[in-house]
Amino acid sequence: MKSSAAKAGAPVPQRYWEFADTLRNQITDGEFAVGDKLPTEAELCARFKCTRYTIREALKVLTEEGLIARRPRAGSVVIATQTASHFTQSVGSVAQLLNYTDVTIRHTLTAGFIGVDHEQAALLQCAPGATWFRIQALRFMKGATTPFCHTTIYLLPEFAGVMKHKRHLHIPVAEQIGEMFGVHPDDTQIDIAATEIPDDVAGLLKVKKGSPALTLVRRYADSAGRVYEVAVGLHAAQRYTYSFHLKRKPVKGETAAVKKRRGGAAP
Repeated sequence: MKSSAAKAGAPVPQRYWEFADTLRNQITDGEFAVGDKLPTEAELCARFKCTRYTIREALKVLTEEGLIARRPRAGSVVIATQTASHFTQSVGSVAQLLNYTDVTIRHTLTAGFIGVDHEQAALLQCAPGATWFRIQALRFMKGATTPFCHTTIYLLPEFAGVMKHKRHLHIPVAEQIGEMFGVHPDDTQIDIAATEIPDDVAGLLKVKKGSPALTLVRRYADSAGRVYEVAVGLHAAQRYTYSFHLKRKPVKGETAAVKKRRGGAAP
């Protein structure tokens, strides 16, 4: 028996995201310049062998990314060659290194207790079979409808109550744990790796399976060395940049020492 969505002619998500990806690449590669019109919906339907509804969903993705504008009786016109949904996280302090800025928001997909398997145990630095609380979410820039990150947050069971925090979707979970339970990170490890988007996440991020990704793992430990939160952020590469800006502070007395070595005034 077909679902109500299928009966209504709803598009297959992976298909319209693939079509959007194809058109996006043509725009960014210069096949369509700013000011050019894309083929009509009828022409795109014939080209991709799909329904008009599916094509409209694909064009909607490009519109949300700021690449095209859809105008009545004028069709779809290219207005930019780079997506507007690219998020750059600028880092100039430890606080910024650990957290996303307040221009982003999480959308919770699932939340619940899990039994840790061997792969998760290595990530969480615990024994297989241990119980943790897991939150899976998508992260968006405020006002955007295309996510730039899929986040999986693992917490020790006693911190599951963060789901009730009044600003749960807006501020870092580690900050919520500090406010609600008085536990603060004494030691934080951050791992950054170039990876690929796994099959089960590709549809959620609206990218092709196996697309390049940047994965950030943040592991928080308390003063006793106990890891109590691990956050894994899987970012679509074309929508995310991690930008560091670190400025060295001179050590007290360093200027005078430099001056002495140079035999003159410091520049």
